[in-house]
Amino acid sequence: MESSSSPTLIEGKRRALKEAISRDPAAADLRFSLFVSAARSFRYDSCLQPFPPDFIVKGEKNIDQLCRVIETIPPISELANDLTGGLGADDERAVSLLHWIFCGQPLYPALRTVPRSSHDEVLAKCPCHAKYQQPSHIFEVVHRDDQSAERLFRENATHFRTRHAYHGSRLFNFHSILQYGLQQHLNKVSMFGQGIYLSAELHVSQMFASTGSAWNRSTLGTHLSCIALCEYVDNPNYVVSQEGTPSPEGSSDSSFPERYVLVKNNEMVQVRYLLLYGTTKEAKASLPQQPVTTALATNNTTTDPAVHPAAAAYLRARPPSRFVQWFADNKGFALIGGYVGLLLIVGFVNSRNAHYVKELFLQQLNHVCNAVLGLRPNEGDQ
Repeated sequence: MESSSSPTLIEGKRRALKEAISRDPAAADLRFSLFVSAARSFRYDSCLQPFPPDFIVKGEKNIDQLCRVIETIPPISELANDLTGGLGADDERAVSLLHWIFCGQPLYPALRTVPRSSHDEVLAKCPCHAKYQQPSHIFEVVHRDDQSAERLFRENATHFRTRHAYHGSRLFNFHSILQYGLQQHLNKVSMFGQGIYLSAELHVSQMFASTGSAWNRSTLGTHLSCIALCEYVDNPNYVVSQEGTPSPEGSSDSSFPERYVLVKNNEMVQVRYLLLYGTTKEAKASLPQQPVTTALATNNTTTDPAVHPAAAAYLRARPPSRFVQWFADNKGFALIGGYVGLLLIVGFVNSRNAHYVKELFLQQLNHVCNAVLGLRPNEGDQ
């Protein structure tokens, strides 16, 4: 009976999955790209939350098997056009994984593509004084009204006004950020206290949003950088900030920097948009230049609206070389290897063999110098 119902169950998942992807293929592409980035990160144990339950065996996360299944999944465009032909008739693990990502988590926020004509309207929610690069894509994060985080945020916003600011983070962190929101206990930066750090300047957040390796079949780019545009409740009991443009004299009554925002309560901030900077290795060639823009102008116009959409992403962050990417993804192993190598070098230098080699080298160097300079030992010394 189980074998007869299994094909029907898989077919139902295929239909639901195709319908979910077809509604917004670009948003589906981003969601899966963030999932892949978290799965391939060396910090997958903390970044890939929640973890697919089908790949947890006896309490252990089978990340190797998960990555093998990810490699079998074709581009989103093929899934949207022909799900059966794209995945294959017998690939039930891939179908179940995709169904869990796109259909099996209804309580988590959804993504919606923002048309390019509305990008300036979104960026105007937090006008910047400094210049910045335009994102290649913008996605709205749609929260359900009955979500506990959204409900608490709305309750806090009834007594205080809300503002918008940017938050930059590594690409592999955005899968859990999208699911659970920003969490202050996961923030490693605590220069001005514990909390969630935001900035009213987009270029400041870009410094913390390093480019990461994403899904190699994504149409958004194989290397992505992501920034969250957040809405926060300006409650002075939980929010530290300085408003206004920095004064020409540079005087300030506080050590807290201008245009920075520190939120000390998770309930006071919600992610509203994701700003994406994407590029591919093939996009390096023949990219026209895109001018840098500033959001101080009230008309929110760009100097060249016909510029290539991938130019900003290329100027923002070029794909790193394989060595640099490997080092970025394996920093822990590289540091441990370097530390072990340093210990070996120090141990060898302090050993008797090293002392013998050094004395032998100095003797040979002395003979070479004598031969070059034509010096001979004194006869009385012979």
